[in-house]
Parts: sequence; C-alpha cells; structure tokens
Amino acid sequence: MRGLLVALMIFIWMPLAVFKPQIGVLVWSWVSHMAPQSYTYNFARGFPFLVTVAAVTIIGMFLSRDKNRLVGHPAIVAMLIYWAWVVTTTFTAMEPSVSQTKLIHMSKVMLFAILSTVIMQSANRLKAFVWVMFASLAFIGIKGGLFTVLTGGNSRVQGAGGMMGDNNQLAMAMSMLLPFAIYMAMHPPAKILKWPLRISAILIPISVVGTHSRGGFVALAGVIGMLVLKTKRKFLTLLVIAVVGATAITFMPQSWKNRIESTEGATEDSSFIGRVSMWKFSTNVVKDEPVFGGGFDIFYVRHAAELWMPPGYKARAPHSIYFEVLAEHGYTGLILFLTMLFTGWYAGGTQAKLYQRYEETKWIGDLCWACQLSMVAYAIGGLTVNIATFDVFYHILAILVMSSVVGEQLRAGKLTLISTGEVYGAKQENTKWTPGGAAAAQTSRGDKEKSTQVRLDR
Repeated sequence: MRGLLVALMIFIWMPLAVFKPQIGVLVWSWVSHMAPQSYTYNFARGFPFLVTVAAVTIIGMFLSRDKNRLVGHPAIVAMLIYWAWVVTTTFTAMEPSVSQTKLIHMSKVMLFAILSTVIMQSANRLKAFVWVMFASLAFIGIKGGLFTVLTGGNSRVQGAGGMMGDNNQLAMAMSMLLPFAIYMAMHPPAKILKWPLRISAILIPISVVGTHSRGGFVALAGVIGMLVLKTKRKFLTLLVIAVVGATAITFMPQSWKNRIESTEGATEDSSFIGRVSMWKFSTNVVKDEPVFGGGFDIFYVRHAAELWMPPGYKARAPHSIYFEVLAEHGYTGLILFLTMLFTGWYAGGTQAKLYQRYEETKWIGDLCWACQLSMVAYAIGGLTVNIATFDVFYHILAILVMSSVVGEQLRAGKLTLISTGEVYGAKQENTKWTPGGAAAAQTSRGDKEKSTQVRLDR
C-alpha cells in the first residue's frame, strides 16, 4: 500500500510535467533528495522513478514555449569540463565495466542539475526549487533530530538511503542543510511557518549529533564557525550556539562523548588507520596513473588492490572526496574538482555581497550566502566521507547559477539601496560573467550606479 501511494504521488504529476517541465524538475528534486521509495518494500523500491521523471521533463522542455537557454556561468563551465573529464577517465579505466555504473549515476546528477538551470529561470521557480530541496532533506533532518531527543541520544540516527546510505553521509548532508534551514527561517513564505522553521534549524544540527559521526561533527563545527565569522550579530549568535551546544553535549550519553573525544587519539583508532590505508592506496594509484587515475570505483577492482593496496589491509571505501577523486580521475580530475568547488564557493560570496545590498534582491543574496556556507560544510565534511558525486553539491551549484540569472532580472528593474534607502531605476549596462556570476558589473562603493541608471525621486 505504501509503494502504491508513493507511485501515485509521483505519476500524478507526469501529465503536467509534459506541458510544464518545471513541475518535472521539482518532482525529480523531491524523489532524488528525500528518496520516498526507500520507505517502501514492494515494486516501488526498485522502480526507476528518477529516469521516468527525467524523460518526461526533457520531453516537456522541448515542447515548452519558454525560451530556455544554457547560462554561461563559470559554475556551469566548471561542471561541464569536469563531466567531460570523468567520461574520459571511464574509457581509460582499468576496468571500464566497473566504472560505468558510477558514471551513469554521475551523468544523471550532472544532466539534471544543468537542465534545472535551463528551466528554472524565474524568481518563483527558483524559490520552488529551493523549497522542495530543503523540505525533502529537512524531513530527514527533523525526523532524525526528534529521534535523537526522544531516545536521549542513546540510539544512533542511521542513513536515509541513496547517497545518504550511512550515518557519515547523512551527517554531512545535514551539515550542508543547516545554512538553508537558517535561510528559510530568515525568509519564511508565511508568518505561520516562522517558528516551525526556526525549530527545524535547531533539530537539523541535533540530527547530525545523533548520527554519532565524528566527520559530521567536524563539518557541523566548520559551518557554525563560518556562520559566526559572517554574521553581523556575533555576540547573539555565539550566545545561542553556546547555550544550545552546551545543552546538547550535556544531554548526549557518555558513549557519544567518548566517540567524539576519540578523535584526539586518531592514530590508535582502527577505523582511522583503515582510512589512512585507503588514502595511501589512492596515492599509489596516481604514482602509476597520474593523469587519468584508475577510473570510477577503482577501489573495488581486485587487481587494483593487488597492485596498490598497502600490505596487511583490505580494500574499502576511500572515506574522502579528495582521495576518491584523486584515485579515480588522477591529478587532473582533482584539480578540476577543486576548481568546481572553489568556483561555487567564490560565486556564493561575490553574489551574496552584490545582491544583499538591495531590498528587492536581498533574499537572493541571503540564498547565495547559504550556498557558500553549505560549500564549506561539503569541503570540510568531505575530508572523511566519500561522496564526490553527491547530488546536493551539484544542485547547490545549480542554485547559484539560477540565483545569478534571477538576480540580474531583478537588478534590471527598480532597486532600493538598503544602507541609504535610495531608489534607482532600470539599468541598461551590459554584464560579463566572472567567478561571481553576473555580478561582474559591480557598482561603486559610493552606492551610486553607472551613468546609464536614472535616479528617481523618492
């Protein structure tokens, strides 16, 4: 019965997606992030819902009368180059048949992230995309936070399926979600949701603590640290964090405290030593294959383990996005991956700085700010978790591209400078793309627009 309900909730939207591809994008985002089929036990659990939704959405995109265009944002360029490279390394892999499965998954993630930037190029569509992604992941985070509170932290929050299959991946995803929870609480769609969203911003980090993941705890600490550095209300933020953090730590059982404290003795931790052995494996691979690496899932190729695995250790997951990419795609792939990560982080910062200046675009600036903080969580958490193909990361890049498009649409109209209340008219200047997106046409620090702008009397 549960499987039939999930199937009905997905397929009921398919006829509409043929004519309105934006609906297909939202359904795909829901299924991808929340993975409702993982809560079923019959045919729905293995049914290719994502492929079906993607096919219908692509058909709808070609039938749509909207003027869809691929945006020349640096994040898009970085994604396309990296995608092309991993396709190349799959063909040069030690065992291409092993690599193809992960390449197909990666291609699905990349394709739909890019298609989303093509289809969701309006303010309402951008808001809908962010809300669906947040709600899908928040369902898991809120549930995990409540479970942690109700069990006193004695029971561990487990993985939620898909790319959040274990507690470490789930903890990293929730750490990445926290900035979006704060953003949602800052910009609720209705006043009635203001306090529920604030509560979700508390339960989501509690779910990270409830996973008992040391890597997730470090990622969460990194996000909180960046939040303190970037907020203007540092004292109030620190006070809230200190109270909530102290309460949570006191609340958690001794077993959790012992596990977190064990990071100090990492060199004696068998789990840590096992990870180090896989990092050594990655460096051994690129000694022989420095340009192309060994291809996707080289860690699970028996002959590769015989060649490059340190003696006395068994092959396992790499437990690091950086060593994962290094072994699979060589130094070239790692450079391209880091370029993609840096481009997203930099675009988030520059676009936030630009759009937060005006009343009409402040919500976009705050959204870009949330994206940048989420990138920090991904970069830190990725030190110990192997999810280089995590769809949330690529969707955040897509959100930054959409934000740039929508932000420039709004900047073409009336703008109210927050600092002075001055109102400006439509601007006609041409813009160029930079790592900060369409923010290349920056205004002077004197809060005056270019000569092509007309100042209006208030």
